[in-house]
Amino acid sequence: MYITVKDVLEMERFKQVELIAGSKGLERMVENVYFMEVPDIDAYIDANGLLLTTLYPIADDETQINSLIPRLAKQKLAGIAIKPGRYIEAIPESMIKQADEFSLPLMKLPDDANLSNLTNQILSELLGSRTSVLEFRDRLHQKLLNLLLEGADLSEFVYSIANIIEAPVIILDNSLTCIVTSIDQNENNIDFNYADHSTDSSLFKMNFTVQVNDVTYEKGDLFIQPIFAGDNKFGYLLVLLNKGKGATENLIVAVEQASFLVAFLFQTEKALLQKERNYLYSFIRDIFNNHYTSQTEVIEKAKVFKWAFYFPTVILSIKSNITDSAKKLSIYYRMLDSGLIERILSEILDTPIDNCQVVYYNDSLVCFISIVFEQRLKQKLKRASDLIISNFKELCHIGISISETIYNMKQLKEAYENSLLVFDIYKRKLAGKSFVYFYEDMGLFRLFHYVQDKDVLEALVTEKLGKVITYDKQKNGNLLETLKYYIKNNYNLQKTADDMYIHYNTLRYRINKLKELGIEGEDGLEMTQVAVAFQLYLYLKSQKNI
Repeated sequence: MYITVKDVLEMERFKQVELIAGSKGLERMVENVYFMEVPDIDAYIDANGLLLTTLYPIADDETQINSLIPRLAKQKLAGIAIKPGRYIEAIPESMIKQADEFSLPLMKLPDDANLSNLTNQILSELLGSRTSVLEFRDRLHQKLLNLLLEGADLSEFVYSIANIIEAPVIILDNSLTCIVTSIDQNENNIDFNYADHSTDSSLFKMNFTVQVNDVTYEKGDLFIQPIFAGDNKFGYLLVLLNKGKGATENLIVAVEQASFLVAFLFQTEKALLQKERNYLYSFIRDIFNNHYTSQTEVIEKAKVFKWAFYFPTVILSIKSNITDSAKKLSIYYRMLDSGLIERILSEILDTPIDNCQVVYYNDSLVCFISIVFEQRLKQKLKRASDLIISNFKELCHIGISISETIYNMKQLKEAYENSLLVFDIYKRKLAGKSFVYFYEDMGLFRLFHYVQDKDVLEALVTEKLGKVITYDKQKNGNLLETLKYYIKNNYNLQKTADDMYIHYNTLRYRINKLKELGIEGEDGLEMTQVAVAFQLYLYLKSQKNI
């Protein structure tokens, strides 16, 4: 609870005090009382003070009188009460006009007003208010501390806080996802609408609303308290205020007290989560190192981590382009903590979220997805991967490689290694942009990558395609593109022309030009070598990131 100028005017000893200007500032907070004993009083007062004066120090100085109200407004004074009669006949019109301009309450004290008595009543009320707040703080602290000692979880804390302040409470994590709320979500619909939302957003910098059924809470209808422990921010504690009413001092005290203990709970939970992640890491490592012989044992042990692991399964390997090891690890854990990867995969693949498990392993994030069915699986995995990249684009470029479908435990290690091969092939691309690739689309790239001497590969491309490459560069031609479609359509001229949207005679001209450059379409064995050389050309091009 705090005292406003309006509250002061309602006190017993202020019954005869007249408000003559600045009525728009009646809600200004009063935290202290000052007397004016020197002309430069603004140097000796603080914000939210109430100034009582007879204007004695400046009564004969018109310049000082005309500048007093602006100086007090600049100091964010709560208000000024003037007793005319002895030193000035009446409160100057200039001061009244200025008080209205600055919304600074200006009060006229009666002739018999005793400044000491007025001050004592205000100070007594302030003392009582502060004592009340301190007592409330102590009671609240003890109550919340007892909850903590009794082992209450975050949900119990939130319900207790909501009961104490008599207002709904919501806890958001750093990704602005609702962790827990005192609002019964079985009986109420809650929606959060954020403008310019990203994983690196601050709630204070965003425009957002909270919708509870038919009631919309704008930013001004919310009290927002960051949840900090040292330099670590865990999220936000939100209180839904009554429409048109601000936060009371008791509410502010309660929320500040609660945020410290909520931060402690977050820290405790984070420590437990890290321990669980270490166990999960060891479990995954043992699987990849073939320490388990029983598939049933692996599936049962996965349940300890609330992981519904079964086959068929697909592995997504996710890597960042960040070179700083500490920064990269921090980003990986932010991605893990957000829970977004599992939620995106669950929603798009239409599978329970427990079927998805993400773990930090070997300098990347590895995601296991137990799939319910395989209809349009590849398209859904691509869409989910693109959405993951989009959600974390503000943090870094991300490369995602997707394994083949895995049908038993013996295939897990090989599938994981295959996903790493994709990164080895395309790692240069990750420096400049994000990507999504499927292992099954690598084709001959998988073989080319194991050839150590790249000069041998370059020589084969030059031997089979060198003249065509040179021709395209010199003539700005498109024979290589024509060759790609020609091979793709199994050397069928009409299908190739249709696929390229060109006239049949145009295609015949290009095929004849390819023959002149050594590409013999009638020789099946030769064309097989040309097709391999073309794949090799694409592979080397990807390695050069051109």
